[in-house]
Amino acid sequence: MLRLRGKPGPGDDGSLSPASGSEAVIRFVHVSHRPLHDITLAVHPGEAVAITGPADSGKTALLRLASAQDRPDAGSVVIDGVRTESVPGHRATRLRRRIGVVSAGSVLMSALTVVDNVVFPLLHQRVSFDPYERALRLLDAVGMADAVRVRASRLSGSQRMRVVLARALANQPRLVVADEPVAGLDRRAATEILDLLKRLTTANGTALLLATADEATAARAPRVVRLRAGVVVADVRADVGPAARAAARQWIERPAPVI
Repeated sequence: MLRLRGKPGPGDDGSLSPASGSEAVIRFVHVSHRPLHDITLAVHPGEAVAITGPADSGKTALLRLASAQDRPDAGSVVIDGVRTESVPGHRATRLRRRIGVVSAGSVLMSALTVVDNVVFPLLHQRVSFDPYERALRLLDAVGMADAVRVRASRLSGSQRMRVVLARALANQPRLVVADEPVAGLDRRAATEILDLLKRLTTANGTALLLATADEATAARAPRVVRLRAGVVVADVRADVGPAARAAARQWIERPAPVI
């Protein structure tokens, strides 16, 4: 079992403290970054937003900006009150720790157990909670309580995504960025992962940005932003029409696990 180095303590974010009065967890303000052009939108605590559109519409570029991997060429991306374009490189890592990332390409360390995969990202951070206790709660919440000592190499695709989701939430992120999180899964497994993703983020007031080219996946979100050629062509909320309301209710029919 992995062990933390040093004694856990309060987080130290230096100059990355959020600006007072900031309401949105993430805000794009007239952002341009190839192929995106003049993107303005905001996502608030507990809000789940699907970003959809055809190939080369800008979904991946938007998520890279949202996860602070890239900086905009123009405009501003504000995450938890911090303007990413003004954060020095050596402090960008601290900002990224506020963001959970889930994708079909997320990699687990095959030689480690399930619980150690969830704890590993916290090893070099100062946290104010017990990492193993939180990891076990999260793994229970995603239905992996009976597999915490199993090596990641023995997991199925659906099980791996459950562990990836638990790992993404381990540091209590303000924002979760999900890029095609259910690609390659069968319909039943995909539905379970999507429901878990939405319920767990909503229960903690975490903002969720989910990029997908699949219309059925996008339709499950309470809000859908459509991109085409790098431009927002639609921003529709779930209360627009009975079909949209029914799709949104699929996210929230079941209570969220306690984490």
